[in-house]
Amino acid sequence: MFYKRELQQEVTKYLADREAIIILGSRQVGKTTLLKMTMQDLKSSEKVYYLDLEDPRNLDIVEEGVDNLVEYITVQGASTRRRNYVFLDEIHYMKNPSRFIKLAVDHYSDKLKLICTGSSALGIKMKFHDALVGRKLLFTLYPLNFREFLIFKERPELAANLPTLPFSLKTDKTRFFMDDYLRYFYEFLIWGSYPRIVLENTYEKKEKLLAEIVSSYIYKDIRSLFDVPDITKFNKLVKVVARQIGSLVNVSEIARTVGISRNTVQNYLSILEGSFLIVSIPPYSKSVHIEVRKAKKIYWLDNGLRNYLIGDLSVSHSRGDIGFLLENVICAGLLKRMRSLDSLYYWRTKDRTEVDFVFKSGRRLIPIEVKISGRIHRGFTNFMKRYKIAFGFIAHLGGFTKGRVSTVPAFWLA
Repeated sequence: MFYKRELQQEVTKYLADREAIIILGSRQVGKTTLLKMTMQDLKSSEKVYYLDLEDPRNLDIVEEGVDNLVEYITVQGASTRRRNYVFLDEIHYMKNPSRFIKLAVDHYSDKLKLICTGSSALGIKMKFHDALVGRKLLFTLYPLNFREFLIFKERPELAANLPTLPFSLKTDKTRFFMDDYLRYFYEFLIWGSYPRIVLENTYEKKEKLLAEIVSSYIYKDIRSLFDVPDITKFNKLVKVVARQIGSLVNVSEIARTVGISRNTVQNYLSILEGSFLIVSIPPYSKSVHIEVRKAKKIYWLDNGLRNYLIGDLSVSHSRGDIGFLLENVICAGLLKRMRSLDSLYYWRTKDRTEVDFVFKSGRRLIPIEVKISGRIHRGFTNFMKRYKIAFGFIAHLGGFTKGRVSTVPAFWLA
């Protein structure tokens, strides 16, 4: 059974526009399923065509140019008198997708609407050029958020009670079902939220599928897409980074540990981030120069992959890293709810007082601390005083309390 992703509704808004739609995200995150569900919605009224560019035969068709693609779909019954929807899966396999999309949008937008996917933001950026300004709309599909996770678990009634605006809530509908939420949330913390992993019911199958994602995507696909001369040291770096959730990036230390140069470390971290495996969070400052100069923090976009890489998939409330897993899942959740003008930071002073996350939405700064229990510390109150912030939030494993510093269930933000 297929379940709709929240991004599908957003993508649908732009199907009538001329720009090519490009959906980015890691492998196994559900891009192909999203394409096929969008196709299904269109089939009753529009002509739709799907080409998986991992198949060399399909890749050859598009590499021959837009004219060749138009001829191909015409042979299959497309009419050049109307617009046809063409879905291209894994477009980063093309040698020059930028030129192809530019020609399609500039000269064939009355005949073609392109909806494409790619598994590598870095690979796409390397092949895309400024010529595509005004010709493409980019979207990112992440692993499931907690609301989607509950829907995949066939608990839509629990999903419906989660707040869409958690920073503005005055009442808590989730308090009546806290045991259910926490039971699912612990699974979310340990096994992550790749759709196929979520849908599997046994730990044995979940572990097998995580192993396949790591083997086929991290250890094979990335090597084929990028210049990774020493795959052994790249794999070692991946495991080192997996143990550094929420840590300041120390490039020199990682370089010494792995036995590679600082430049190589930075290149590998860029590959991991561009492949939607990790994300780096900059420090908050009113000075852009300070933001750029100071170290960033690293988080993983999926807890399950991270836990597999460190060799610990134990489902235990007493895990020594449960606080880090909680912080990691909140970071990923905040990224998933960000709009185009939103930003995410951390805050840290010279005396090491800090705030885990600063969510900037428009002009509003929202400080968020992640704790097992909802206790306020000095760094949090110092930040609120310094920047004259009226309200802050502590995300924890408990319930909701309203105040100048509100405590909220962590799963509200995941």
